[in-house]
Amino acid sequence: MPYCFYVEVVVQNCPLRRESLPAGRTIIGRSPTSCAVIVPDRRVSRVHLQVAYYQDTGVKVLDLYSANGSLLEGRPLYPGQAMQWLRDQVVSIGATHLVLRYGELNS
Repeated sequence: MPYCFYVEVVVQNCPLRRESLPAGRTIIGRSPTSCAVIVPDRRVSRVHLQVAYYQDTGVKVLDLYSANGSLLEGRPLYPGQAMQWLRDQVVSIGATHLVLRYGELNS
């Protein structure tokens, strides 16, 4: 299996999930119709975050003007301002933690 970027989704009282991060933009939030990664956390907005992955620029995360905000390594993400997201860093949305990983998705 080839190596890839993926996001570990750590939600309280739910099993750990791993979601692949394809090239391009990925939307994360509660809405099953608008998001590629669904987070069942009522403090997460319907459309909360955008993650952009391109080989030439790496992985960037952007808060989409969410109601409760987002934290990258404990520091606020300013809405509409993309920030570099490095491997093993944690983005917190509501009570959910998202960890950027690189490796085999099924390992």
